[in-house]
Amino acid sequence: MRRKILVLYNPNAGASNVSKNVTDVIEYLSENGCEVTVYPIIPKRGLISESLITERAGDFESLFVCGGDGTMNHVINTLAAKEIDLPIGYLPLGSTNDFARTLYRKDRVSVKDACRCVLSAKTKRYDIGKLNNRYFNYVACFGAFTKVSYTTPRDLKSTFGYGAYVLNAIAAFPEDINYVRHVRLIHDGIEEQGDFWAGYVSNSISVAGMRNQLIESSEIDDGFFELTMIRHVDNPLDAAEMGSELIGSSNDDRFVRHWRVRHLEMQFDEDTPWTMDGEPGKNYRSVTIDVIPKKIRIYTDE
Repeated sequence: MRRKILVLYNPNAGASNVSKNVTDVIEYLSENGCEVTVYPIIPKRGLISESLITERAGDFESLFVCGGDGTMNHVINTLAAKEIDLPIGYLPLGSTNDFARTLYRKDRVSVKDACRCVLSAKTKRYDIGKLNNRYFNYVACFGAFTKVSYTTPRDLKSTFGYGAYVLNAIAAFPEDINYVRHVRLIHDGIEEQGDFWAGYVSNSISVAGMRNQLIESSEIDDGFFELTMIRHVDNPLDAAEMGSELIGSSNDDRFVRHWRVRHLEMQFDEDTPWTMDGEPGKNYRSVTIDVIPKKIRIYTDE
């Protein structure tokens, strides 16, 4: 009997050849004993991953997601919130694909790579995060440049890929360089406070397409997330030192602090916008973040 697989794809994902990749997925899975049902994710027409998964999950053995980090955010939120234990196959088609780098441990994943993982039927459970009442797949962040992921126009992403984010970040530089938030935080019994430029809670070997030594040993199923807090700087010399600490070429921690955490609480003096997996979140003055261990099941080649 053929394995029944539900394929969800985002036609607006960053890659310019989404349709070709999805066609290849359908052909490859169908040729290898699968019965494939395909839905595009088109929110304006009522086709959203939340309702499609909730309504159809019981009809399928597997879920195959073709899209970017934001697409995965919506998928895992539905699976976690609805307590649906459906294994996921993942073909990264976004512009940055941070989560895919950590899952597959390589920068590029082909259609055959992703399909072979599903066909092998080998799965692993991995950790996700929960910020207040919403889940995130691999990163939640606040501060300078964190809005770039969702304010970059889709046409630019389709044309320039990751370069579109760089261009948008350059445009935002005059405003974001002066960003500062006073934060009081408690993580696993440790209390800190100070003026910060940005903060990241991540479960990935790269964030915003960039790798650094502080998070390169991240594992998606070890029960920990990495907390990186970047202190506000107000002169070029300190900014240079902060950059060195962030990429790991300096062993100092004057401006960049890093911890492995299971539980985190943050208090802000003013409303502060957060971004989760490249998707816009809400504004918060109080944030609680917990690691939800081994919550999602995903196909892997390990």
